[in-house]
Amino acid sequence: MISVCCAARADLSIITSPSLIAGGAPPNAARDNAADSIDSSEWAVPTRTDRSGRIVASVTINGQGPFRFMVDTGSNRTVLAESTLAKLGLTADADTFIAVAGISGSEQAPSVYIAALDAGDLHFREVDLPVLSGPVFAGLDGILGMDGFNGMRVFADFDKDLITISQSKGKRPASGYSVLPVQFLSERLLMIDSRVGRIAVKVIIDTGGAHTLGNPALLEALTRSRTGDSHAHHAGVIDVTQVSKSAMIGRIPNLEMGNTHIQGLSIVFGDFQIFNTWGLEDQPALLIGMDVLGTLKTLDIDYRRKEVSMQSRLAPQRAMGSKWFSFNTW
Repeated sequence: MISVCCAARADLSIITSPSLIAGGAPPNAARDNAADSIDSSEWAVPTRTDRSGRIVASVTINGQGPFRFMVDTGSNRTVLAESTLAKLGLTADADTFIAVAGISGSEQAPSVYIAALDAGDLHFREVDLPVLSGPVFAGLDGILGMDGFNGMRVFADFDKDLITISQSKGKRPASGYSVLPVQFLSERLLMIDSRVGRIAVKVIIDTGGAHTLGNPALLEALTRSRTGDSHAHHAGVIDVTQVSKSAMIGRIPNLEMGNTHIQGLSIVFGDFQIFNTWGLEDQPALLIGMDVLGTLKTLDIDYRRKEVSMQSRLAPQRAMGSKWFSFNTW
């Protein structure tokens, strides 16, 4: 999803993910991505009752590092944190901007030229990256988007605190995994056909989002299917462009993704621009964030096979938030 305009001002459209819930969010939600909640030695960070997880890759830039980059399957471009410039001895180019689109807002970000960026088998050479700041980068040096992941495999083991980025060999997953075929939406965005109760839903796998988001079409479908009165808990979502959007937290009865079933999942519902950008505004859709993905034992994303494989824990850890607005009267 890239468009380039003429002259010296590059205008590259980037889709990035939300990462912070504020305002009237559930207890501890505002601390989900605080620097002191995730140690710098952690890489495959599981979801706990007081924080959402993260998948973090070790990255070298221009031969320096290692740097900590969040792996974001919901972003189509790699982004550098403003605080990382000083560590590299670099300065952003104030004359060349990259348009960055978040969940709710957008901004013109200055760019920086990077000669080499390496993460496992992933290698970038001579690229211009947008430079951003804000709470999403707490404890991080950047965001590793999906612009270089064609034919790659990302494997995260949340029990062993391990992440590997490698060239896919096209092998089938081992037994014990729930294997979900994916469609590529907007280049390498991972989309799965799923169900919420009896409602067909398009699900986006978003390792860059702290919380799972739902669009108004899903909220309307859920509301039509329930009876009685319920109380909505309101919150605000702050995206990578630091634009806040009002939202509502609700709980869905059952999310079915292949053989994987998730009960009592809390969703942040809102009219987020990103659903319109991806052409999902008229059908029920979810962005599955790390509040869910971080409760898994392992997560295996194979871009060559177009598959997402999940391995559940024997004793699953409870995802954050479980007591808000409930659609449980099916």
